[in-house]
Amino acid sequence: MAPSTLPALVLLLLGTGAHAEAPVHELSVCDDGSEWPPYTYYLRDGEGRSTGVLTGFAVDVLQAIAQRDGVTVRLTLLPWARCQMEVEHGRNFQMALNASYSDERERKYLLTQAYYSTTHYYFYSRRHARDGWPIHSLDDLARLQVCGVRGYNYAAYRLPPERLDMGARDFASVVTKLHAERCQVAVEKLEVVAGYRVTGKDLLADPDLGRAPIPGMPKGEFHMLVSRQHPQGAALRAWLDAGLKRLRDSGELQQLQRRYLP
Repeated sequence: MAPSTLPALVLLLLGTGAHAEAPVHELSVCDDGSEWPPYTYYLRDGEGRSTGVLTGFAVDVLQAIAQRDGVTVRLTLLPWARCQMEVEHGRNFQMALNASYSDERERKYLLTQAYYSTTHYYFYSRRHARDGWPIHSLDDLARLQVCGVRGYNYAAYRLPPERLDMGARDFASVVTKLHAERCQVAVEKLEVVAGYRVTGKDLLADPDLGRAPIPGMPKGEFHMLVSRQHPQGAALRAWLDAGLKRLRDSGELQQLQRRYLP
C-alpha cells in the first residue's frame, strides 16, 4: 500500500520548528491496514469511498508533535502483523501509532507513555444467544470460544490459545463470524467498534449484535511503538514522550481527542 500523507498521499512537512531535540528529520511510520477508527483511518468521500487521506486522533497527535520540530512524517497502512515486524527490525519503519501493552511488546519495542485509553467490551450474536452469556469475570470469558483479529494483542484477557480464533482480518469480519456461530463472543474496545461508523460500517447499528462491558477490567491504555533496533530509537521515544507531555500539559491532547470521541 502506498504511503499516505496529510492532505495528499504523504504526510507533508509538518512545520519548521527550530528545536534540536528531534532525533530524525524524516520519520517512517506504519499502522494497521484494516484501519483503527477513530484513531487512524482514511477519510471517505460523499459516496463512502476511501480518499486515501489518513486522519484520526493518533494521526493528529503525531502531526502536532512533528509540526513543532519540522519533522517529515510518512505514514503507511500495512497488514498489522507485517507493520509490527517492520518496526521490530527498524529498517523501513521506525515506529507504529497504536498499540496496547504486552510483555512481548515490551521486550521487542520501546513503548511511549500511554496517550489514550479504551473500554473493554465483549460482543455476541443475538441470533444465537439472545440474552448474551453469563460473563462475570475473565474466567467466564475463558470458557467460551472467542473470535479476534489477526495480529492483535489479547494478552490482557488471559484467554487459553485453544479458545481464541484470530483468523479475521478486521472486526467487521469478526461480526460475520459471530452471526455464523463460528465463535460465541468477540472482545474489542468499544471506542474502536463505534469508530467504524466513520468508515461507513456502523457496526453498532446492527440489532443482532449484542454487547456488554467485561466486568472488572480497567481501561486499556495505548502507546506508540518505537523500534529497539533503530540507532535513534531511544532518542525517538524520549522525543515522542516529551511531545505527548507537552500536549497533555497544555490541554491540546484533550482538545484533539474531543474531535473524534464524545
